[in-house]
Amino acid sequence: MNRSLPRRSVPVLALLTVSGLAFAGCASPAPASTVAADCTPADAGLTTFTTGTLTVGVPENPPYTQTDGSGGASGIEIDIIEKLAAAECLALSYVPITYANGIPMITEQKKTDIITGGWYVTPKRAEQVGFTTPTMYDTMGVVSKDGIDTVDQLETVGTVGTGTGFSWNEELAPLLGSKLQQYPGTVEIKQDLVAGRIQAALDGYAVAVAAYADTDYKVEPIQADSRVSITQSKPLIAFPVSKDNAALSDALSALIDQYRTDGTLADLLAAYNLPADLLVPADVAATSIR
Repeated sequence: MNRSLPRRSVPVLALLTVSGLAFAGCASPAPASTVAADCTPADAGLTTFTTGTLTVGVPENPPYTQTDGSGGASGIEIDIIEKLAAAECLALSYVPITYANGIPMITEQKKTDIITGGWYVTPKRAEQVGFTTPTMYDTMGVVSKDGIDTVDQLETVGTVGTGTGFSWNEELAPLLGSKLQQYPGTVEIKQDLVAGRIQAALDGYAVAVAAYADTDYKVEPIQADSRVSITQSKPLIAFPVSKDNAALSDALSALIDQYRTDGTLADLLAAYNLPADLLVPADVAATSIR
């Protein structure tokens, strides 16, 4: 199964997550935004976990999402969520999550309406949650000094770091052998790359662009190679939502499709220095698992 996105070994996040879940078990978190009394929603009658508020799960995974420690959040998916909530006249409340507890926060604990963080649309996940229409693709990003972007180059560059759980690991292992080194997450990979203990790193493309923005390393999307399936079929990213709230999912999806056609999503990709071809076109979005 495709991994959603790299996990991050950040102790502070664990504390935030625990405290956030404990708080959520006692009462609904305070809204991070307010709504004007005369606001007219794009879709009347939508229901949410807390009436009038869209409760959003937020993991630490820039540039998709990250919390700010004071109840707020940021990232390209948060920018989308803010537009959606404004259109539906919903206040926003952010709840810290991890990739391990994100889906249970919707399906079991029923503490969030929607979760963010760059989740891949997969049939297995669709058995548990619904998905909005997809927003963007992900692909393997290759980080190196020289702009490596092919599997052939990975075979000769030296030791290559990758995150544990990525779908491409099983296919790359026979090709790279002992030169493929697995790490818990992006932070650990970057540490060894900068220290020279590995010569290239593999990560989700958007995550890598954000993680190495302060370095001289080049991040390139991998070129197609028949030996590694993600290079030929890029994962779709969408927002997981409750299967029991189809009206909310449909309303948000219609707005996302509007942002797809009016250029809003393309503008957001550009603002985060992500290539335009990561935007999922309308015809592909129309056939995505919902």
